[in-house]
Amino acid sequence: MGMAQSGYLLFIETAATLLLLIYPTLMLVIKGGMNGVFLCTLLLAFAVLVVRPNGMKAVVWRREWEIYALAMVSMAAAILISQSYHQSYAAHPHDAASRYWLAIPVFLLLLRLRPSVFAVLQFAFPVAAIIGLLLAKDMGGRTGISTLDVIHFGDFELTLGVLSLFCIDWFGNDRWPLRTLKILGFIAGLAASFASGSRGGWLAIPVFVAIFIYFKAAWRSPRAIAITAIAGTLAAGVLTATLYYSPFHQRMTALVTDVTAYDQGNSNTSTGIRWQLYKAAADVFSRHPIFGVGPEGFALEMQPMMEAGKVTPDAAALGRGEVHNDILSKAAGMGVFGLLAMLAVYFVPFGLFWQATKSAYAQVRRAGVLGITFVSGFIVFGLTVECLNLTMATAFYSFTVAVLLAACYNIHHGEAAHHKSE
Repeated sequence: MGMAQSGYLLFIETAATLLLLIYPTLMLVIKGGMNGVFLCTLLLAFAVLVVRPNGMKAVVWRREWEIYALAMVSMAAAILISQSYHQSYAAHPHDAASRYWLAIPVFLLLLRLRPSVFAVLQFAFPVAAIIGLLLAKDMGGRTGISTLDVIHFGDFELTLGVLSLFCIDWFGNDRWPLRTLKILGFIAGLAASFASGSRGGWLAIPVFVAIFIYFKAAWRSPRAIAITAIAGTLAAGVLTATLYYSPFHQRMTALVTDVTAYDQGNSNTSTGIRWQLYKAAADVFSRHPIFGVGPEGFALEMQPMMEAGKVTPDAAALGRGEVHNDILSKAAGMGVFGLLAMLAVYFVPFGLFWQATKSAYAQVRRAGVLGITFVSGFIVFGLTVECLNLTMATAFYSFTVAVLLAACYNIHHGEAAHHKSE
């Protein structure tokens, strides 16, 4: 029985390690791959809930975890409240929102596994970024892959590339092959993002630079300074070359043209249409501030708003699909409850990651920085496109947040501190 229990725990940890290793790559290369990994990890969590392996501690709730759990449940609650007010129930809005609260069991599983399980992430991020770049192909003037929208591809590649750079020396001084892999992952993610032409995502680059500068104390060793200089030089070379690369140049030229046209009264440009939809969502929220117009009600507002001259026909057509802003979309659809839920989904994990950066453990501090970087990226991405209205994107966000939070709050860190004090 003891050997069986030991084998059971080994299976759980091995399976979890493998899933963490492959999930960013599967998200890119297989349609539905991210949700598949999410489901497999969830099944492991439920298996442990039914039969807990010997040697695995029971969960002892902390206040921070309760706040995290409430934040992850809040979106589903906001949807239900709005649907109940409008007496219009549909399952579709709950599909993506369910990924938030289903990530809670994943978090509770991973925080009880050995901290070494998370070491595979330093391979997972750069490998995925590199594979994404290698698989990218022309998609009508912009570069992407068949399994993802080109905007999400560019945003996710940028995220994976920056995470690759920030996880250098996460688990001690990296050997040169691993360090090289991470630098290549950073360059690949940056290059793929620029090639995709996802210019909204590029707004996150100054944020990532600011995070790096703020937490630079973690990289002050001579070795780390040298690594940073090398990565910075290579990235500068990639950036300089990309300035002359067609998709980047075309997208920046188009942005300037859009702004000029908008100033001259033409609002039917990519930028102008987005601005119309933002104002439309704000208008809807001002008229329905408590319960919104329903999780899928914004599309129905487009026809009357077009007839009233508030949006152009082109903007109305695009608005029937999305608002192009996660926060405004939730505010218009579900009122103040949706707005607060969206902010909680962003800023509760952000706050917990910030606390982790003050840990006595270097590995935990770095996991906190990675978490801040990841969440910040999604906040910026969500300003110009509805990133978290897709089940796959929501799964990627909630799963990665759960993984990095588990790395921060892993119970074995506390045990190590206790044994050390003895």
